[in-house]
Amino acid sequence: MSTLCIPMPYYNPNYNLYSNRGLSDDANTLYRQIAAIEEDFNKSIVLGEKNAKITQALMNIFEECAHPDWDGYGAKPIDKESYYESLRFLQYLPNSIPGPEVTIEPDGEIAFEWFNDKRRVFSISIGSNGELTYAGLFGYNKAYGTEFFGDELPKTILENIQRVFE
Repeated sequence: MSTLCIPMPYYNPNYNLYSNRGLSDDANTLYRQIAAIEEDFNKSIVLGEKNAKITQALMNIFEECAHPDWDGYGAKPIDKESYYESLRFLQYLPNSIPGPEVTIEPDGEIAFEWFNDKRRVFSISIGSNGELTYAGLFGYNKAYGTEFFGDELPKTILENIQRVFE
């Protein structure tokens, strides 16, 4: 007997982290089982509600900012690749971390912000190429930089998000 064990990062119903690259019947069966687990996860009131709200906010921003000059000051339309990278980022965000505020920047990139008070804030701008540009204020300490988002969230990003709530 085998046990199905998969990591469950942030689930987003509009972007499938677990793509089916397999060709065999077993691969297809496994893919269907994972899809069923994802669907159950999304229906969970405890786990799925926060995820659904953030995803909905992201989708609303995508629709509102899809055209040039969406802010009346010459802003670029939302970058579609940044949008997809943002969905992927949310899938990897642990459920133990409070959900961010979702915004768009004038250059078309998506930004997430975690805010505790005026001296405890962290923001990430997600580029189309997997580049995460971040800045944080933690009391009198500051953190800023750029990390590459590959197959997992960079440790620096997770640590700084957690610092907001310490």
